[in-house]
Amino acid sequence: MKAPFEIADLIFKYLNASLSEEENRVLQDWLNEDIANQILLNELQSKDKMEESLQFFESIDQNAAWENINQQIDNPVVHHSFWLFKNFFKYAAAILITGFVGYAFLHKKDSTATMIAKNPKPEILKNDVLPGGNNATLTLGDGSVITLEDVENGTFKKENGVKISKKEGQLVYEILPSENSTIITYNTINTPTGGQYEILLPDGSKVWLNSKSSLHFPTSFSGKVRQVELTGEGYFEISKNKEMPFIVEAGKTHIEVLGTHFNIMAYDNESVSKTTLLEGSVKVGNGETKKILNPGQQALIGSQIRVRTADLDEAIAWKEGYFQFDNEDLTTIMRQLQRWYDVEVVNEKQIPDKHFTAMISRNNTLSKVLKMLEMSGELKFEIEDKRITIREK
Repeated sequence: MKAPFEIADLIFKYLNASLSEEENRVLQDWLNEDIANQILLNELQSKDKMEESLQFFESIDQNAAWENINQQIDNPVVHHSFWLFKNFFKYAAAILITGFVGYAFLHKKDSTATMIAKNPKPEILKNDVLPGGNNATLTLGDGSVITLEDVENGTFKKENGVKISKKEGQLVYEILPSENSTIITYNTINTPTGGQYEILLPDGSKVWLNSKSSLHFPTSFSGKVRQVELTGEGYFEISKNKEMPFIVEAGKTHIEVLGTHFNIMAYDNESVSKTTLLEGSVKVGNGETKKILNPGQQALIGSQIRVRTADLDEAIAWKEGYFQFDNEDLTTIMRQLQRWYDVEVVNEKQIPDKHFTAMISRNNTLSKVLKMLEMSGELKFEIEDKRITIREK
């Protein structure tokens, strides 16, 4: 199933008559999945419908609306109408983003919400900061450090029966069958603040590293387990091997898998680490307690482990190129911006207690992201010398 922003991208191109043949086929497949998708497309093509729905969304009492929906959700007619309502806004909002129109929801303390959409060409703050990108360093077994930005695509190292290559933002490890080696060496890839990178491990597993993260791993796996160490945040797609479980050590978090897709967020400056499972099964532990996660669940790991239903889109939004916040406090949002734009917050200890729900492209400059947050009408951001100052209006 395609994510909302992927379908939104196709719809946006469809509305602008710029679909390729392959993209058109994917869109048609999506339309054929459910008649409701065809209804959604018709409504999304209507300018009047978009404006009317945005105004309606802005005026509703959300608490009363949700209570009414919960009371009537078993009614098939009501259930279908709610699905259409919910999904209309999901795709409409994603189209606004795809079309480089910012939007943001500000959840205030009285639980009301406003949705704000502006035309392109927002005012650009001075001293703008560019977004991060594919940038990392690789430390080899002999201690030498390679800046991957400076390396041409192709094979750049052969070490103990392993070929190491760079392929357009991906670091690739391949075992050379003709070269038997019993020597195991360890490499470490580090993404700086404002960096990200993808790694294909020698067993075929893939890892995406978020900014300010590292992965310590063997150049080939042997023995009874495949074990790596993570700091920061990473998304894992593990190659199945029942005879050799995959172990991730992330601070105090211990994760054991056979073959699965999951995300780990374990930054030192976050109060808890989060493990979110998309496919398969994982066992998470903190030294004293262990829990098994099912797909769609998230474990919050601190002194205790708490399991809850996950927002999968939010958990892996960074990997797909977005910031996604669900009623997130401004302090947490600023930490994400600091890691991606390599900036600091001047009045970090006095950050206002504001909460936002938003989905914003990580390809935007910092000023555009801050302008979207300013749409709440309550805050003003200033950038100077890669430092953000936050003021309440």
